[in-house]
Amino acid sequence: MSGDAELSRATFDRSWLEEIDGRSPVLLVAPHGGTADLNARHLLNPKVNDLHTAEITREFARRIGASALINTALDRNSVDLNRMAQLLAHAPWFLELIAARVRSIAARHGRAVVLLIHGWNVIAPRLDIGIGLRRHGVELRPAGSARVSASDDFIHGPLARLGERLAESAIPASFGLRYPAGGAQNLLQAFTDRHLEDDVPALSELSAMAARGAIEAAQLELSVALRIPGSFRERCIEAMVECFGNPPRGDSTSAPARLHVIRTPEVRSAMPARRPPAAAPPGRVGIEFFDPRSRVGAMASFDLGPGGVGARIMVLLPGGRVALFTNEGRSRLDGTRASLGPLAFEARGHRLGLRFHGPMVIVPDATSYLRLERALASARLEESAEIEIELEPYPDEHEPRAMFRENGGQWDPVAMSAFGTFTGEIRADGIKCALGGFGRAGTSFTGLGPLRFTSRRMLWACFARETAEPLALEIRTHTDGGESEHASARIMNDAGWSACEVARVELETRSVSAPPEHLSATFTENGAPARTIVGKVENFVPLSRPGPANTRIFTSLGFARFRLGSHEGGGLFEYSRRTDNLP
Repeated sequence: MSGDAELSRATFDRSWLEEIDGRSPVLLVAPHGGTADLNARHLLNPKVNDLHTAEITREFARRIGASALINTALDRNSVDLNRMAQLLAHAPWFLELIAARVRSIAARHGRAVVLLIHGWNVIAPRLDIGIGLRRHGVELRPAGSARVSASDDFIHGPLARLGERLAESAIPASFGLRYPAGGAQNLLQAFTDRHLEDDVPALSELSAMAARGAIEAAQLELSVALRIPGSFRERCIEAMVECFGNPPRGDSTSAPARLHVIRTPEVRSAMPARRPPAAAPPGRVGIEFFDPRSRVGAMASFDLGPGGVGARIMVLLPGGRVALFTNEGRSRLDGTRASLGPLAFEARGHRLGLRFHGPMVIVPDATSYLRLERALASARLEESAEIEIELEPYPDEHEPRAMFRENGGQWDPVAMSAFGTFTGEIRADGIKCALGGFGRAGTSFTGLGPLRFTSRRMLWACFARETAEPLALEIRTHTDGGESEHASARIMNDAGWSACEVARVELETRSVSAPPEHLSATFTENGAPARTIVGKVENFVPLSRPGPANTRIFTSLGFARFRLGSHEGGGLFEYSRRTDNLP
Protein backbone atom coordinates (compact mmCIF):
# COMPACT_ATOMS: atom_id res chain seq x y z
CA MET A 1 0.00 0.00 0.00
CA SER A 2 1.35 3.43 -0.94
CA GLY A 3 2.07 6.08 1.65
CA ASP A 4 -0.81 8.25 0.37
CA ALA A 5 -3.19 5.28 0.60
CA GLU A 6 -2.06 4.53 4.14
CA LEU A 7 -2.56 8.19 5.07
CA SER A 8 -6.03 8.27 3.52
CA ARG A 9 -7.06 5.14 5.42
CA ALA A 10 -5.58 6.44 8.70
CA THR A 11 -7.54 9.69 8.54
CA PHE A 12 -10.73 8.14 7.16
CA ASP A 13 -11.29 5.25 9.56
CA ARG A 14 -11.00 7.51 12.65
CA SER A 15 -9.54 4.67 14.71
CA TRP A 16 -7.11 7.17 16.27
CA LEU A 17 -9.89 9.44 17.53
CA GLU A 18 -11.43 9.13 20.99
CA GLU A 19 -14.68 11.06 21.50
CA ILE A 20 -16.04 11.92 24.94
CA ASP A 21 -19.50 13.37 25.49
CA GLY A 22 -20.01 15.88 28.28
CA ARG A 23 -22.57 18.32 29.62
CA SER A 24 -20.32 21.24 30.59
CA PRO A 25 -19.71 24.24 28.28
CA VAL A 26 -16.12 23.05 27.68
CA LEU A 27 -14.75 21.21 24.64
CA LEU A 28 -11.23 19.79 25.01
CA VAL A 29 -9.12 18.96 21.94
CA ALA A 30 -5.78 17.08 22.01
CA PRO A 31 -4.42 17.36 18.42
CA HIS A 32 -0.98 15.83 19.05
CA GLY A 33 -1.72 12.99 21.47
CA GLY A 34 -0.49 10.30 19.08
CA THR A 35 2.94 8.69 18.79
CA ALA A 36 5.59 8.40 16.11
CA ASP A 37 4.89 5.70 13.55
CA LEU A 38 7.30 3.78 11.33
CA ASN A 39 7.25 6.49 8.67
CA ALA A 40 8.71 9.00 11.15
CA ARG A 41 11.91 6.96 11.27
CA HIS A 42 12.59 7.94 7.66
CA LEU A 43 12.37 11.68 8.34
CA LEU A 44 15.53 13.67 8.88
CA ASN A 45 13.83 16.21 11.18
CA PRO A 46 10.67 14.62 12.60
CA LYS A 47 8.33 16.58 14.86
CA VAL A 48 7.82 15.31 18.40
CA ASN A 49 4.31 14.28 19.40
CA ASP A 50 2.91 15.78 22.60
CA LEU A 51 3.32 12.70 24.79
CA HIS A 52 0.83 12.17 27.64
CA THR A 53 -1.58 14.87 26.41
CA ALA A 54 -4.15 12.23 25.45
CA GLU A 55 -4.25 10.82 29.00
CA ILE A 56 -4.28 14.28 30.59
CA THR A 57 -7.13 15.45 28.34
CA ARG A 58 -9.12 12.31 29.15
CA GLU A 59 -8.67 12.84 32.90
CA PHE A 60 -9.44 16.56 32.65
CA ALA A 61 -12.64 15.83 30.71
CA ARG A 62 -13.77 13.24 33.25
CA ARG A 63 -13.28 15.57 36.19
CA ILE A 64 -15.20 18.54 34.78
CA GLY A 65 -17.75 16.68 32.66
CA ALA A 66 -16.40 18.15 29.42
CA SER A 67 -16.68 16.92 25.87
CA ALA A 68 -13.39 15.94 24.27
CA LEU A 69 -11.84 15.03 20.92
CA ILE A 70 -8.58 13.18 21.56
CA ASN A 71 -6.03 12.03 19.03
CA THR A 72 -4.68 8.88 20.68
CA ALA A 73 -2.59 7.40 17.87
CA LEU A 74 -2.16 9.53 14.72
CA ASP A 75 1.44 10.71 14.26
CA ARG A 76 1.62 14.47 13.68
CA ASN A 77 4.31 13.76 11.08
CA SER A 78 1.60 12.06 8.99
CA VAL A 79 -1.14 14.63 9.56
CA ASP A 80 -0.73 17.62 11.86
CA LEU A 81 -4.23 18.31 13.20
CA ASN A 82 -3.05 21.70 14.46
CA ARG A 83 -2.26 22.94 10.94
CA MET A 84 -5.24 24.10 8.89
CA ALA A 85 -3.81 23.19 5.48
CA GLN A 86 -3.06 19.60 6.53
CA LEU A 87 -6.34 19.29 8.40
CA LEU A 88 -8.42 20.44 5.43
CA ALA A 89 -6.42 18.33 2.96
CA HIS A 90 -6.45 15.05 4.87
CA ALA A 91 -9.14 15.15 7.58
CA PRO A 92 -11.69 17.91 6.84
CA TRP A 93 -14.30 15.88 8.72
CA PHE A 94 -12.35 16.56 11.95
CA LEU A 95 -12.94 20.30 11.59
CA GLU A 96 -16.60 19.60 10.79
CA LEU A 97 -16.83 17.49 13.94
CA ILE A 98 -15.30 20.31 16.00
CA ALA A 99 -17.80 22.78 14.52
CA ALA A 100 -20.72 20.47 15.30
CA ARG A 101 -19.55 20.05 18.90
CA VAL A 102 -19.07 23.80 19.38
CA ARG A 103 -22.46 24.53 17.80
CA SER A 104 -24.18 22.08 20.14
CA ILE A 105 -22.42 23.41 23.26
CA ALA A 106 -23.17 27.04 22.38
CA ALA A 107 -26.83 26.23 21.76
CA ARG A 108 -27.06 24.56 25.17
CA HIS A 109 -25.00 27.02 27.24
CA GLY A 110 -24.94 30.25 25.27
CA ARG A 111 -21.23 29.95 24.57
CA ALA A 112 -18.53 27.29 24.19
CA VAL A 113 -15.14 27.19 25.88
CA VAL A 114 -12.58 25.44 23.66
CA LEU A 115 -9.26 24.40 25.20
CA LEU A 116 -6.53 22.90 23.00
CA ILE A 117 -4.16 20.73 25.09
CA HIS A 118 -0.59 20.67 23.79
CA GLY A 119 2.91 19.75 24.98
CA TRP A 120 5.93 22.03 25.33
CA ASN A 121 9.21 20.11 25.30
CA VAL A 122 10.93 22.13 27.99
CA ILE A 123 11.54 20.24 31.25
CA ALA A 124 10.87 22.98 33.82
CA PRO A 125 7.32 23.02 35.21
CA ARG A 126 5.78 25.72 32.99
CA LEU A 127 2.49 26.42 31.22
CA ASP A 128 2.23 28.75 28.24
CA ILE A 129 -1.17 30.17 27.30
CA GLY A 130 -1.82 30.83 23.62
CA ILE A 131 -4.64 33.22 22.67
CA GLY A 132 -2.88 34.99 19.79
CA LEU A 133 -1.06 37.38 22.13
CA ARG A 134 2.44 37.85 23.54
CA ARG A 135 3.16 39.63 26.77
CA HIS A 136 5.22 42.83 26.62
CA GLY A 137 5.50 44.31 30.09
CA VAL A 138 1.93 45.06 31.23
CA GLU A 139 0.51 44.66 27.72
CA LEU A 140 -0.72 41.67 25.74
CA ARG A 141 -0.13 42.39 22.05
CA PRO A 142 -1.05 40.36 18.94
CA ALA A 143 1.67 38.08 17.61
CA GLY A 144 2.09 39.26 14.04
CA SER A 145 -1.32 39.40 12.34
CA ALA A 146 -2.96 37.10 14.90
CA ARG A 147 -6.56 37.51 15.99
CA VAL A 148 -7.39 37.13 19.67
CA SER A 149 -9.35 34.02 20.65
CA ALA A 150 -10.65 35.13 24.06
CA SER A 151 -12.61 38.05 25.53
CA ASP A 152 -11.19 40.39 28.16
CA ASP A 153 -13.48 38.79 30.75
CA PHE A 154 -12.12 35.32 29.92
CA ILE A 155 -8.52 36.56 29.97
CA HIS A 156 -8.91 38.37 33.29
CA GLY A 157 -11.18 35.65 34.69
CA PRO A 158 -10.45 31.92 34.15
CA LEU A 159 -7.07 32.41 32.46
CA ALA A 160 -5.81 34.85 35.11
CA ARG A 161 -7.05 32.54 37.87
CA LEU A 162 -5.25 29.63 36.21
CA GLY A 163 -2.01 31.60 36.39
CA GLU A 164 -2.63 32.38 40.08
CA ARG A 165 -3.42 28.78 41.02
CA LEU A 166 -0.40 27.45 39.17
CA ALA A 167 1.87 30.03 40.82
CA GLU A 168 0.69 28.76 44.22
CA SER A 169 2.04 25.35 43.14
CA ALA A 170 5.40 26.79 41.99
CA ILE A 171 4.38 26.47 38.33
CA PRO A 172 4.92 29.68 36.31
CA ALA A 173 2.35 30.51 33.63
CA SER A 174 2.96 32.87 30.71
CA PHE A 175 1.07 34.39 27.80
CA GLY A 176 2.61 33.50 24.45
CA LEU A 177 6.17 33.21 25.71
CA ARG A 178 6.85 30.29 23.39
CA TYR A 179 3.55 29.50 21.65
CA PRO A 180 1.17 32.46 21.14
CA ALA A 181 -0.91 30.38 18.67
CA GLY A 182 -1.14 33.34 16.31
CA GLY A 183 -0.13 31.82 12.97
CA ALA A 184 -2.74 31.67 10.22
CA GLN A 185 -2.30 27.89 10.04
CA ASN A 186 -2.78 27.34 13.78
CA LEU A 187 -6.01 25.58 14.71
CA LEU A 188 -6.68 28.08 17.51
CA GLN A 189 -7.16 30.82 14.91
CA ALA A 190 -10.24 28.91 13.69
CA PHE A 191 -11.95 30.12 16.89
CA THR A 192 -11.45 33.80 16.01
CA ASP A 193 -13.00 36.08 13.39
CA ARG A 194 -9.99 35.53 11.13
CA HIS A 195 -11.79 33.16 8.72
CA LEU A 196 -15.18 34.87 8.32
CA GLU A 197 -14.89 34.91 4.52
CA ASP A 198 -13.42 31.43 4.14
CA ASP A 199 -14.94 29.06 1.56
CA VAL A 200 -14.86 26.13 4.00
CA PRO A 201 -18.29 26.12 5.71
CA ALA A 202 -17.09 24.68 9.03
CA LEU A 203 -14.32 27.27 9.26
CA SER A 204 -16.48 30.26 8.39
CA GLU A 205 -19.15 29.02 10.83
CA LEU A 206 -16.66 28.86 13.69
CA SER A 207 -15.39 32.35 12.83
CA ALA A 208 -18.93 33.71 12.78
CA MET A 209 -19.62 32.22 16.20
CA ALA A 210 -16.40 33.72 17.54
CA ALA A 211 -17.27 37.13 16.06
CA ARG A 212 -20.55 37.24 17.99
CA GLY A 213 -18.90 36.18 21.26
CA ALA A 214 -20.13 32.59 21.36
CA ILE A 215 -16.62 31.06 21.69
CA GLU A 216 -13.83 31.50 24.21
CA ALA A 217 -10.70 29.57 23.20
CA ALA A 218 -7.15 29.06 24.45
CA GLN A 219 -4.19 26.83 23.70
CA LEU A 220 -2.56 25.38 26.83
CA GLU A 221 1.05 24.27 26.37
CA LEU A 222 2.13 21.93 29.18
CA SER A 223 5.85 21.39 29.77
CA VAL A 224 7.35 17.93 30.18
CA ALA A 225 7.27 18.19 34.00
CA LEU A 226 3.52 18.86 33.82
CA ARG A 227 2.87 15.85 31.58
CA ILE A 228 4.97 13.02 33.00
CA PRO A 229 3.07 11.31 35.85
CA GLY A 230 3.87 12.89 39.21
CA SER A 231 2.80 15.61 41.60
CA PHE A 232 3.45 18.47 39.14
CA ARG A 233 1.01 16.87 36.71
CA GLU A 234 -1.59 16.38 39.45
CA ARG A 235 -1.24 19.99 40.62
CA CYS A 236 -1.61 21.25 37.06
CA ILE A 237 -4.76 19.21 36.44
CA GLU A 238 -6.17 20.36 39.80
CA ALA A 239 -5.62 24.00 38.83
CA MET A 240 -7.26 23.52 35.42
CA VAL A 241 -10.22 21.71 36.99
CA GLU A 242 -10.72 24.52 39.50
CA CYS A 243 -10.55 27.27 36.87
CA PHE A 244 -12.59 25.66 34.08
CA GLY A 245 -14.78 23.18 35.92
CA ASN A 246 -17.14 25.65 37.59
CA PRO A 247 -19.30 28.50 36.30
CA PRO A 248 -17.16 31.65 35.92
CA ARG A 249 -16.88 33.72 39.08
CA GLY A 250 -15.96 37.38 39.47
CA ASP A 251 -12.34 38.37 39.14
CA SER A 252 -10.14 37.46 42.07
CA THR A 253 -9.63 40.38 44.42
CA SER A 254 -6.11 39.10 45.11
CA ALA A 255 -5.14 39.25 41.43
CA PRO A 256 -2.32 41.60 40.43
CA ALA A 257 -3.04 44.61 38.25
CA ARG A 258 -4.72 43.59 35.03
CA LEU A 259 -2.77 43.28 31.84
CA HIS A 260 -3.82 45.65 29.10
CA VAL A 261 -5.14 43.68 26.11
CA ILE A 262 -4.39 45.15 22.68
CA ARG A 263 -6.43 43.47 19.96
CA THR A 264 -5.44 45.30 16.80
CA PRO A 265 -2.22 44.08 15.16
CA GLU A 266 0.31 46.78 14.39
CA VAL A 267 -0.10 48.21 10.90
CA ARG A 268 3.20 47.98 9.11
CA SER A 269 4.22 50.79 6.81
CA ALA A 270 4.49 50.07 3.11
CA MET A 271 7.74 52.02 3.08
CA PRO A 272 10.90 49.92 3.37
CA ALA A 273 11.90 49.71 6.99
CA ARG A 274 15.29 50.97 8.04
CA ARG A 275 17.46 48.07 8.97
CA PRO A 276 18.19 48.24 12.71
CA PRO A 277 21.79 47.95 13.81
CA ALA A 278 22.85 44.34 14.17
CA ALA A 279 22.56 43.15 17.75
CA ALA A 280 25.33 41.20 19.35
CA PRO A 281 24.61 37.47 19.11
CA PRO A 282 23.60 35.72 22.31
CA GLY A 283 26.44 34.08 24.15
CA ARG A 284 26.36 30.76 25.94
CA VAL A 285 28.34 30.56 29.16
CA GLY A 286 28.54 27.74 31.64
CA ILE A 287 30.51 24.89 33.11
CA GLU A 288 31.45 21.29 32.35
CA PHE A 289 32.83 18.92 34.97
CA PHE A 290 33.71 15.24 35.37
CA ASP A 291 34.42 13.04 38.38
CA PRO A 292 36.48 10.01 37.24
CA ARG A 293 35.83 8.18 40.50
CA SER A 294 32.02 8.26 40.42
CA ARG A 295 31.92 8.47 36.60
CA VAL A 296 29.49 11.39 36.82
CA GLY A 297 29.88 14.20 34.28
CA ALA A 298 27.71 17.23 33.61
CA MET A 299 27.30 20.22 31.31
CA ALA A 300 25.35 23.33 32.31
CA SER A 301 24.97 26.57 30.33
CA PHE A 302 23.05 29.82 30.11
CA ASP A 303 22.18 31.91 27.07
CA LEU A 304 23.02 35.51 27.88
CA GLY A 305 22.60 38.70 25.90
CA PRO A 306 20.09 39.66 23.20
CA GLY A 307 18.18 36.71 21.80
CA GLY A 308 19.08 34.37 24.66
CA VAL A 309 16.58 31.53 24.86
CA GLY A 310 17.20 29.64 28.10
CA ALA A 311 19.38 27.48 30.29
CA ARG A 312 19.99 23.77 30.73
CA ILE A 313 21.94 21.11 32.61
CA MET A 314 22.61 17.55 31.41
CA VAL A 315 24.14 14.99 33.76
CA LEU A 316 25.63 11.75 32.43
CA LEU A 317 25.30 9.04 35.06
CA PRO A 318 26.85 5.56 35.30
CA GLY A 319 25.08 2.80 33.42
CA GLY A 320 24.22 4.96 30.42
CA ARG A 321 21.60 7.06 32.23
CA VAL A 322 20.97 10.73 31.57
CA ALA A 323 19.39 13.38 33.80
CA LEU A 324 18.21 16.53 32.05
CA PHE A 325 16.72 19.91 32.96
CA THR A 326 15.92 22.65 30.45
CA ASN A 327 14.18 25.97 30.78
CA GLU A 328 13.22 28.74 28.37
CA GLY A 329 13.16 32.49 28.79
CA ARG A 330 15.65 35.25 29.49
CA SER A 331 18.33 34.27 32.00
CA ARG A 332 18.73 36.75 34.82
CA LEU A 333 22.18 38.31 35.05
CA ASP A 334 22.73 39.93 38.44
CA GLY A 335 26.29 41.12 38.82
CA THR A 336 28.38 37.94 38.74
CA ARG A 337 25.43 35.55 38.95
CA ALA A 338 23.39 34.06 36.09
CA SER A 339 20.19 32.20 36.91
CA LEU A 340 17.00 30.86 35.40
CA GLY A 341 14.56 29.01 37.61
CA PRO A 342 16.33 26.48 39.85
CA LEU A 343 19.66 26.68 37.98
CA ALA A 344 22.30 29.25 38.94
CA PHE A 345 25.96 29.88 38.03
CA GLU A 346 28.06 32.49 39.81
CA ALA A 347 31.50 33.78 40.64
CA ARG A 348 32.38 33.38 44.31
CA GLY A 349 35.53 35.39 44.68
CA HIS A 350 38.14 33.56 42.61
CA ARG A 351 35.96 30.43 42.45
CA LEU A 352 32.94 29.52 40.34
CA GLY A 353 29.86 27.80 41.69
CA LEU A 354 26.93 25.93 40.12
CA ARG A 355 23.72 25.23 41.99
CA PHE A 356 20.65 23.27 40.87
CA HIS A 357 17.70 22.13 42.95
CA GLY A 358 14.65 21.15 40.94
CA PRO A 359 13.01 18.59 38.66
CA MET A 360 14.95 16.50 36.15
CA VAL A 361 13.88 14.02 33.53
CA ILE A 362 15.68 10.69 33.98
CA VAL A 363 16.23 8.71 30.76
CA PRO A 364 17.51 5.16 31.37
CA ASP A 365 19.27 4.72 28.01
CA ALA A 366 21.33 7.61 26.63
CA THR A 367 21.17 6.26 23.07
CA SER A 368 17.44 7.02 22.95
CA TYR A 369 18.32 10.72 22.63
CA LEU A 370 18.84 10.18 18.91
CA ARG A 371 15.04 10.48 18.82
CA LEU A 372 13.75 12.95 21.38
CA GLU A 373 10.27 11.43 21.40
CA ARG A 374 11.73 8.03 22.21
CA ALA A 375 13.77 9.53 25.06
CA LEU A 376 10.77 11.34 26.55
CA ALA A 377 8.58 8.24 26.20
CA SER A 378 11.03 6.25 28.34
CA ALA A 379 11.61 9.01 30.89
CA ARG A 380 10.44 9.43 34.43
CA LEU A 381 10.45 12.64 36.42
CA GLU A 382 12.57 13.15 39.52
CA GLU A 383 10.93 16.15 41.10
CA SER A 384 13.72 17.24 43.44
CA ALA A 385 17.23 16.50 42.21
CA GLU A 386 20.11 18.48 43.64
CA ILE A 387 23.58 19.31 42.35
CA GLU A 388 26.05 21.77 43.81
CA ILE A 389 29.68 22.13 42.81
CA GLU A 390 32.44 24.69 43.17
CA LEU A 391 35.30 25.02 40.70
CA GLU A 392 38.64 26.40 41.78
CA PRO A 393 40.39 27.55 38.60
CA TYR A 394 44.11 27.26 38.12
CA PRO A 395 45.94 30.61 38.00
CA ASP A 396 45.26 32.27 34.67
CA GLU A 397 45.23 35.68 33.06
CA HIS A 398 41.41 35.74 33.20
CA GLU A 399 39.38 36.77 36.20
CA PRO A 400 36.32 34.47 36.73
CA ARG A 401 34.09 37.50 37.14
CA ALA A 402 34.85 38.49 33.54
CA MET A 403 32.53 35.70 32.40
CA PHE A 404 29.61 37.82 33.60
CA ARG A 405 30.83 41.13 32.18
CA GLU A 406 28.21 43.49 30.82
CA ASN A 407 28.67 46.25 28.30
CA GLY A 408 25.98 48.91 28.11
CA GLY A 409 23.44 46.67 29.81
CA GLN A 410 24.12 43.74 27.46
CA TRP A 411 26.20 40.68 28.08
CA ASP A 412 29.59 40.89 26.47
CA PRO A 413 30.75 37.42 25.39
CA VAL A 414 34.35 36.78 26.29
CA ALA A 415 36.33 34.12 24.42
CA MET A 416 37.79 32.58 27.52
CA SER A 417 37.82 29.50 29.67
CA ALA A 418 38.95 28.57 33.15
CA PHE A 419 40.20 25.09 34.08
CA GLY A 420 40.67 23.60 37.50
CA THR A 421 39.48 21.10 40.06
CA PHE A 422 36.06 21.01 41.63
CA THR A 423 34.28 19.57 44.65
CA GLY A 424 30.59 19.19 45.35
CA GLU A 425 27.74 16.74 45.74
CA ILE A 426 24.88 15.22 43.80
CA ARG A 427 21.52 13.70 44.63
CA ALA A 428 19.78 12.31 41.56
CA ASP A 429 18.28 9.00 40.42
CA GLY A 430 19.37 7.08 43.50
CA ILE A 431 22.87 8.55 43.55
CA LYS A 432 23.81 10.57 46.61
CA CYS A 433 27.51 11.18 46.93
CA ALA A 434 30.31 13.69 47.11
CA LEU A 435 31.90 14.73 43.83
CA GLY A 436 35.44 15.74 42.98
CA GLY A 437 37.37 15.97 39.76
CA PHE A 438 38.14 18.26 36.86
CA GLY A 439 36.18 21.09 35.32
CA ARG A 440 36.09 23.83 32.74
CA ALA A 441 34.04 27.05 32.79
CA GLY A 442 33.51 29.86 30.32
CA THR A 443 31.96 30.11 26.91
CA SER A 444 30.22 26.82 26.14
CA PHE A 445 32.61 24.28 24.65
CA THR A 446 29.92 22.31 22.81
CA GLY A 447 27.59 25.06 21.56
CA LEU A 448 26.80 24.73 17.87
CA GLY A 449 27.68 28.34 17.17
CA PRO A 450 27.29 29.52 13.56
CA LEU A 451 27.25 25.91 12.25
CA ARG A 452 30.06 26.54 9.77
CA PHE A 453 31.28 22.98 9.73
CA THR A 454 30.50 19.67 8.11
CA SER A 455 32.30 17.80 10.87
CA ARG A 456 34.22 18.69 13.98
CA ARG A 457 36.21 16.91 16.68
CA MET A 458 37.00 18.54 19.99
CA LEU A 459 38.30 17.66 23.42
CA TRP A 460 39.46 19.28 26.58
CA ALA A 461 41.43 17.66 29.36
CA CYS A 462 42.46 18.86 32.79
CA PHE A 463 45.12 17.40 35.06
CA ALA A 464 45.86 17.52 38.78
CA ARG A 465 48.12 20.32 39.96
CA GLU A 466 50.31 17.87 41.86
CA THR A 467 51.43 16.20 38.63
CA ALA A 468 53.21 19.36 37.44
CA GLU A 469 52.82 20.12 33.76
CA PRO A 470 50.48 20.24 31.95
CA LEU A 471 47.47 21.69 33.74
CA ALA A 472 45.00 21.70 30.84
CA LEU A 473 44.71 21.11 27.13
CA GLU A 474 42.16 22.10 24.44
CA ILE A 475 42.09 20.69 20.91
CA ARG A 476 39.59 21.55 18.16
CA THR A 477 39.43 20.47 14.52
CA HIS A 478 36.75 20.96 11.88
CA THR A 479 36.08 20.64 8.17
CA ASP A 480 33.87 23.09 6.30
CA GLY A 481 33.08 21.18 3.16
CA GLY A 482 36.53 21.30 1.60
CA GLU A 483 39.28 18.74 1.68
CA SER A 484 41.35 20.50 4.31
CA GLU A 485 40.89 20.25 8.05
CA HIS A 486 41.25 23.29 10.28
CA ALA A 487 42.82 22.69 13.65
CA SER A 488 43.79 24.61 16.75
CA ALA A 489 45.15 23.59 20.12
CA ARG A 490 46.60 25.13 23.23
CA ILE A 491 48.20 23.82 26.39
CA MET A 492 48.34 25.38 29.84
CA ASN A 493 51.09 25.26 32.46
CA ASP A 494 52.04 27.48 35.38
CA ALA A 495 53.29 30.14 32.97
CA GLY A 496 49.94 30.30 31.17
CA TRP A 497 48.70 29.16 27.78
CA SER A 498 50.78 28.40 24.69
CA ALA A 499 49.68 27.39 21.21
CA CYS A 500 50.22 23.89 19.80
CA GLU A 501 50.17 22.34 16.38
CA VAL A 502 47.78 19.44 15.86
CA ALA A 503 49.17 16.52 13.92
CA ARG A 504 46.25 14.10 14.20
CA VAL A 505 42.95 13.60 16.05
CA GLU A 506 41.46 10.11 16.20
CA LEU A 507 37.85 10.36 17.29
CA GLU A 508 35.54 8.08 15.34
CA THR A 509 32.37 6.12 16.03
CA ARG A 510 31.13 3.08 14.17
CA SER A 511 27.58 4.50 14.17
CA VAL A 512 25.76 7.60 15.37
CA SER A 513 24.51 5.66 18.40
CA ALA A 514 27.92 4.30 19.47
CA PRO A 515 30.67 5.83 21.63
CA PRO A 516 34.12 6.43 20.17
CA GLU A 517 36.14 3.24 19.81
CA HIS A 518 39.38 5.18 19.94
CA LEU A 519 40.06 8.62 21.37
CA SER A 520 43.43 10.29 20.98
CA ALA A 521 45.19 13.36 19.63
CA THR A 522 48.79 14.03 18.69
CA PHE A 523 50.26 17.53 18.88
CA THR A 524 53.53 19.41 19.10
CA GLU A 525 54.47 22.41 21.23
CA ASN A 526 57.24 24.91 20.47
CA GLY A 527 59.12 22.47 18.24
CA ALA A 528 59.32 19.80 20.97
CA PRO A 529 58.78 16.12 20.09
CA ALA A 530 55.19 15.18 19.34
CA ARG A 531 53.05 14.04 22.24
CA THR A 532 49.84 12.01 22.23
CA ILE A 533 46.93 12.30 24.63
CA VAL A 534 44.79 9.17 24.95
CA GLY A 535 41.27 9.00 26.35
CA LYS A 536 39.17 6.19 27.82
CA VAL A 537 35.46 6.89 27.39
CA GLU A 538 33.53 6.60 30.66
CA ASN A 539 30.10 7.82 29.56
CA PHE A 540 28.52 9.45 26.52
CA VAL A 541 25.26 10.56 24.95
CA PRO A 542 24.48 10.62 21.23
CA LEU A 543 22.52 13.72 20.18
CA SER A 544 20.60 14.59 17.04
CA ARG A 545 20.06 18.29 16.46
CA PRO A 546 18.56 20.26 13.53
CA GLY A 547 21.13 21.80 11.20
CA PRO A 548 20.80 24.49 8.53
CA ALA A 549 19.07 23.93 5.19
CA ASN A 550 17.18 20.80 6.25
CA THR A 551 20.25 18.98 7.51
CA ARG A 552 20.84 17.09 10.73
CA ILE A 553 23.80 17.24 13.10
CA PHE A 554 24.68 13.98 14.83
CA THR A 555 26.90 14.33 17.88
CA SER A 556 28.70 11.91 20.15
CA LEU A 557 29.36 13.75 23.40
CA GLY A 558 30.77 12.53 26.68
CA PHE A 559 33.46 12.37 29.31
CA ALA A 560 36.68 10.40 29.46
CA ARG A 561 39.74 9.70 31.57
CA PHE A 562 42.75 11.15 29.77
CA ARG A 563 46.41 10.20 29.94
CA LEU A 564 49.23 12.36 28.61
CA GLY A 565 52.53 10.57 29.25
CA SER A 566 52.54 9.89 32.98
CA HIS A 567 49.86 12.50 33.72
CA GLU A 568 46.26 11.39 34.34
CA GLY A 569 43.19 13.58 34.29
CA GLY A 570 39.69 13.89 32.94
CA GLY A 571 37.70 15.88 30.47
CA LEU A 572 35.16 16.07 27.67
CA PHE A 573 35.04 15.05 24.01
CA GLU A 574 32.73 15.77 21.09
CA TYR A 575 32.44 14.43 17.56
CA SER A 576 29.78 16.09 15.37
CA ARG A 577 28.96 15.71 11.70
CA ARG A 578 26.33 17.36 9.55
CA THR A 579 24.36 15.34 7.00
CA ASP A 580 21.31 15.52 4.77
CA ASN A 581 20.86 11.74 4.86
CA LEU A 582 19.70 9.43 7.59
CA PRO A 583 22.45 7.08 8.83
